[in-house]
Amino acid sequence: VVGGTVYPGIMFTSVIMKHITDFLGMPIDIRNICVLLAPFMSIFQCISTYLFTVEATNRVDAGLYSALFMAVVPSIISRGVAGSYDNEAVAVWALMNTFYLWIKACNTGSILWSVACTLNYFYMVLSWGGYNFIINMIPVFVLGTMFIQKFNTKIYIAYSIFYTLGSLMAMLITFVNYQVIRSSEHLASHITFVAVNIYMLIEVIR
Repeated sequence: VVGGTVYPGIMFTSVIMKHITDFLGMPIDIRNICVLLAPFMSIFQCISTYLFTVEATNRVDAGLYSALFMAVVPSIISRGVAGSYDNEAVAVWALMNTFYLWIKACNTGSILWSVACTLNYFYMVLSWGGYNFIINMIPVFVLGTMFIQKFNTKIYIAYSIFYTLGSLMAMLITFVNYQVIRSSEHLASHITFVAVNIYMLIEVIR
């Protein structure tokens, strides 16, 4: 059943780009948009990698090097060539941009950045089954900050919003649905949510 098993993110992206080009008075055939989508999105992959690295290290030179590496990695190039109309064409950007927005949310403690991160995560869920990388890596990050005693209110705000809103939005996808609750792939996120609330409760009691 195609409608219940295909990730619709790449198709939504193609249609939106078609509407944008038509609105701008530059009508492009939808087939050409599909052919050129992967190399076009590769630009944003490099930009998001640069932003992620700068946000994490506060070093522009490191950001430039990371963008360069992203641009020349063969496995990334193979998914960014013209005609490569597959989920990874948009999902690699969604993956990197979600991590960038996550670090931004943790550094600022902003609800706005946390919501932006969650919306980007939802786009990733729409686009590729590899969203499991995100829903496991972020909880590991949070638990890591607790173990090294770097956990703070900013991270708590970021994760609480990401977990609750992200889980609810992921359940809107037909073939994800209750896997958010039942699947072992989401177990780390549930355990971490409980752990951070217990941690904050202990801190308040102290």
